[in-house]
Amino acid sequence: MAAHPSARLAAAGINAAALALCTLLALLAAPALDQRLLDAQFALNRAWFPQPVQTDVVLVGIDEAFLDTVEEPLTLSHRYLAAFLDATSEAGARVIALDLVLPEKRFDTLISAHEPDFDFHRTLLAGLMRTLPRSKLVLAKVWDTERSHYRDIQLDYAAVLNTQQDGVQALASALFCSDDDTRIRRYPDPGWNCLPDRSTYTLSSEISAAMGKRQQWSGLINYQIGPAFRYLPLQEVLRLAERGGKEQLRAMFAGKAVLVGTVQDDTDLLNLPAAIAAWREGRRLPGVLVHAQAVRSMLNQGLIQPLGPAWAWGMAAAGALFWFHAAVARKVLLAMLASAALLAASNILLRQGLWIAPSAMLASLWLAVLSRSADQGWRNFSEKQRLRRTFSGYVSPQVMQQIVEGGVDARKQGAKVEVCVLFSDIRNFTSMSELLPAEQVVALLNRYFGRITSMVHKHGGTVDKFIGDGMMAFFGAPNELPSPEKAALEAARDMLAELAQLNAELRAEGKAELAMGIGLHSGPAVIGYIGSSHRHEYTAIGDTVNVASRLEGLCKQLGYPIICSGAVAERLGPDGAAMLSPLGEHGLKGHSAVPVYGWDPQAAGA
Repeated sequence: MAAHPSARLAAAGINAAALALCTLLALLAAPALDQRLLDAQFALNRAWFPQPVQTDVVLVGIDEAFLDTVEEPLTLSHRYLAAFLDATSEAGARVIALDLVLPEKRFDTLISAHEPDFDFHRTLLAGLMRTLPRSKLVLAKVWDTERSHYRDIQLDYAAVLNTQQDGVQALASALFCSDDDTRIRRYPDPGWNCLPDRSTYTLSSEISAAMGKRQQWSGLINYQIGPAFRYLPLQEVLRLAERGGKEQLRAMFAGKAVLVGTVQDDTDLLNLPAAIAAWREGRRLPGVLVHAQAVRSMLNQGLIQPLGPAWAWGMAAAGALFWFHAAVARKVLLAMLASAALLAASNILLRQGLWIAPSAMLASLWLAVLSRSADQGWRNFSEKQRLRRTFSGYVSPQVMQQIVEGGVDARKQGAKVEVCVLFSDIRNFTSMSELLPAEQVVALLNRYFGRITSMVHKHGGTVDKFIGDGMMAFFGAPNELPSPEKAALEAARDMLAELAQLNAELRAEGKAELAMGIGLHSGPAVIGYIGSSHRHEYTAIGDTVNVASRLEGLCKQLGYPIICSGAVAERLGPDGAAMLSPLGEHGLKGHSAVPVYGWDPQAAGA
């Protein structure tokens, strides 16, 4: 039957709302997820897919060991810096970058008070002037948050540095912008609000320009390329220079970019997305390494280019389409395959320098899958509850459970199953019912069947049908039982016990008591849905059913409330058969004679 237009419109509205909600939630969650995923991919690629670099940065570190060898604090150690500049420029370094801060003032008076023969200012100034004809110099500018501008350097130093040509800025910003988790992943292009002056030039870009690569850089720093950095201690470079190790220095620095900065354990530490220091563990590393990795990226594969926001929206919407797939198991499998394919593609493209942030699609995909699965689960649960409420009085609990779980299908053909069939009947009920009003007959039967059917269900049996005052049940289908015969006999005994209680109530009410006969037979029967496409029932048919019905008819003749066939007695085993009385073979209408056994509650002491 076709759905009503309003129902179709409501369903379309729900689907559209679900699609939009999954997309929006995914876009909200995606940035934080993408940051973690990018870091994980950096680590994965560094470990399993190392990418060497052709042009690298030489890192010279100022460490604790250097500070232990000098008397001045780092800010006044410029005689050593001048010696380093002389040694590296003479060794042929193409560019020397200082991630350090030059003085704002002249300290001649302070220094000469302790060392009259040492001209602090002129020593460093001369070192800078000797360096420039041989190497390009780039110095880091540091932002002064208190005065809201970059810190000045002494005018003489600035004048010397500004003599550089070829478009390389001698003074360039050392600032980087961190993500909301404090890690530095992106190169700060001029559009970033975190750069106070929106500067076009950074220490990294000017090192790259001095090495012959000038462009407007923008993107992600490529933390997956190159080995972990090792640094040359500044004191070792100075020691080589003092000993005349010119060839060794040339091998270290000739034609290369040299970056000098502090590598102390507790100074200028930043949070990085990858462990790129060979001399210390973790990702909280000296800030000079961010410049080094940025320059390494620029001089080799370039910065990683992330796709724009439109791609995130499109991928989130594409993931949300999983809401519309109906089969939960298949949907989950497809979602897993799609997730794996997306992550693999993202990682492959990342190694090629393109970042397709997958979290928007992954988040929307799984939000759609889980929310739709929850929706379908709730709908299925509600439908099962509705089925139970509607049909629990029409079929046995075992059949109802099979229907709810999908184990019973009316379209399937019947199957031959070994069962034990039970037939019961009220003695002389026809003559009794003729003396009672119809309403009382129905009420009495309902009381009676309410008692005895609960005993069938208690022992795992299935009530097939009611035939007037008679009842047919079977044990062993649709649910399997360890011993259908034992369950059937125990149910029959409990049925008699329930009848005894009912008779006590009837006596108290001044009504006639009831007597019952039960026949049991075990064997194969065809179990399944019988009937037409418009009306069918779950039932058992076959010779086993007929024999059980005939055995119930012998109860009155033989004087036993329960009559079993020899097949039942045999399958009960010695202990079960001991409770039964052999009554010999008896012929049955339309059937050959069968061995018959009886059970009497009085003889059994019940």
